[in-house]
Amino acid sequence: MSWSRRAVLLLLAPLAACGFSPLYAEREEVGDEPALAAIKVLPIKDRIGQMLEFALRDSFNPRDRAVDTRYTLAVTLSVSRYDLGIQRDATATRGRVDVYAAIQLKDAKTDKVIYTSRAQSTSSFNILSDAYSAQVAEDDARVRTVRDLTDEIRTRMALFLRSRRAAG
Repeated sequence: MSWSRRAVLLLLAPLAACGFSPLYAEREEVGDEPALAAIKVLPIKDRIGQMLEFALRDSFNPRDRAVDTRYTLAVTLSVSRYDLGIQRDATATRGRVDVYAAIQLKDAKTDKVIYTSRAQSTSSFNILSDAYSAQVAEDDARVRTVRDLTDEIRTRMALFLRSRRAAG
């Protein structure tokens, strides 16, 4: 074994025993955070809100287990669409969708707010001369923002509930 490989192995060896697990790593076990299943996601308005609501529900409780509600999650979305790459004839060649989410987690029994935060996702798309293709590209950009926000909100909820469990 070369000297550089030995050095790398020696540097990584302490991480094996400390319980280190990457925060954003893909996980084989989807239901690894049982406390998330106790979160009830309240309805979110508009189509993009519905997509986020359903994605969060699936992410929090992927096996659809019957769990008593301990928390309620309210998310308010603000969506902005911008035209970019403006040409001389005032047509745009690129578009951008910005989605801002205001997050509020409440204790279901006391209705007390226990966590608030904001998250944002931005996605861009090509604006093509064909109207249908341009709409499909914009819709896909919105789906990507929903996926990003779902991952972000799930991670924040998991970290918050983990720290709450460790503290009390």
